[in-house]
Amino acid sequence: MISIYTFTLGRDYYLKNLVNSIEMLGGHSDYEHHICFQGVEPSKEIKSFLEHKDKIVLHQWPENVGIAKGINTILPFLKGDLIIKMDDDCVIRSGQFFKHVEAVSKLFPETVFSPYPVGLINNPGGPRGHGHVVKYSEDTETWYTLRMVQHVGGFSRVSPRELVKDWVLTPDLIEGQSGNEDGQHSSLCLANGIPMAYLENAIIVEHQESTIGQHQRYGEEYFSGRF
Repeated sequence: MISIYTFTLGRDYYLKNLVNSIEMLGGHSDYEHHICFQGVEPSKEIKSFLEHKDKIVLHQWPENVGIAKGINTILPFLKGDLIIKMDDDCVIRSGQFFKHVEAVSKLFPETVFSPYPVGLINNPGGPRGHGHVVKYSEDTETWYTLRMVQHVGGFSRVSPRELVKDWVLTPDLIEGQSGNEDGQHSSLCLANGIPMAYLENAIIVEHQESTIGQHQRYGEEYFSGRF
């Protein structure tokens, strides 16, 4: 089974697109999707949209506790052997997504990996790699190419449950901030000898709006000091 979890502050348009993409392109594997509203009341429209889907489990948290503390809180609820963190502005763009995730995890059972995040303009795909590994899956008749790295972001990250189930991340110093969980997760992988990689083919996720697109929509003043 695959467990997906998503934290959201109520961006209905993005969240709806994410859920639709999972339903259309995820495939027929058994999965559950936990969606956590942090510090916001979901709108009537999105709540009605989500409540009628049997794969989705809704969580409404009265405070925005941040990503690190959020992960600590949600992990005990997840039942899957594979855990995927997907941000609410993520969208799947390739078919049979779960089938490929399961095939890669079977070939690399102790590796944390992420699909290449199309649309991320700043530092796409993480830092410079440390070599490539290629393996063939008879299950999908696909050669998978992994670029080994020392840091994997949390936009759409796949982790074997047995590797991360007991991890406790340090909450952000300021409640609601979400700036350090990627680094903590990667540091724990390094400390425990867990390989990290970006998968460069077969599964594609996309930022629904790129950094450049956000600049265009919101204007430069909104982003002043953010990058």
